[in-house]
Amino acid sequence: MTNSIKLSLTIILAFLNAIPAQAQLAIAKPTNSVQPSTGNASQQPKNRLIFQTPPPPPPPNTGAPGQRRGGGSRGCLNETTQNVQLESKLLIALVPEYSSLRVVSGLTTQQRPTFWFYVPYTSDSSYAKLVIEDEKDQTFYKTSLAQRPGIIGVTLPPTSSPLEIGKQYRWYFNIYCKQNNKFLTSVEGNVQLLALKPNVQTQLSKATPKQQVALYAVNGIWYDALTTLANLRRTFRQDTNLASDWASLLESVDLQNLVTEPILDCCKSEAQTATTQANITTANFPQERRVPRISDVGN
Repeated sequence: MTNSIKLSLTIILAFLNAIPAQAQLAIAKPTNSVQPSTGNASQQPKNRLIFQTPPPPPPPNTGAPGQRRGGGSRGCLNETTQNVQLESKLLIALVPEYSSLRVVSGLTTQQRPTFWFYVPYTSDSSYAKLVIEDEKDQTFYKTSLAQRPGIIGVTLPPTSSPLEIGKQYRWYFNIYCKQNNKFLTSVEGNVQLLALKPNVQTQLSKATPKQQVALYAVNGIWYDALTTLANLRRTFRQDTNLASDWASLLESVDLQNLVTEPILDCCKSEAQTATTQANITTANFPQERRVPRISDVGN
């Protein structure tokens, strides 16, 4: 009997020793084990906001290419100190530039869009005029400037004529001295009103403002992407994600030098007059303009 028991124990021990170690561990492993974390979600790489530049538009029929950067200027004469202040930075339009064609142009879905500029001049000595031109008419809007240099948005007023789909519009943004209405510098480019595709319109209607920025950008609608994001940044100034999106959007059109410039709460535009090609004169218009076809009134 004793020998039978010893024989049975020997057989059991031999069987257990034959089970692979991996199998024994698998049996002992709890079924509710949690996989280790790969890191904080905030540390994961964030998708950069990239503007998808649409195919270049046809060259403008104005006889002159666009100009995203204004020429150098010595500023306005200060009557108090009687000195001339040098401007270290240039007037810049925040618009894509097709360097091969020298076309400065962007799309919008708004009938009265907002145009954005970096302006190194201030309201104590200077003012601006935004000119909108089509093949028949020209309308210009006297625009106040901010009290310090920075990025400003100029929106066409509610009383202005709405842009029409399919038409190419030319705009000019001119800076003048208050003291003597002397022309300082100018930038110019094109804007075109776009009809949204139904699927994009549906996506935009369901999206948050931040999501709308990405939708506008991926569909090549520059003015709306920039305006929506600029308004978000002015509302949520401490939001680092919005700041990152702003940097990505400007860098995608080679405007990285403006990333750190302040977005100012400015400026109002006031319609002054509309002219037709038949009665446009240059009697009082500064000779510095490359396309001096606008009657300069309402100073």
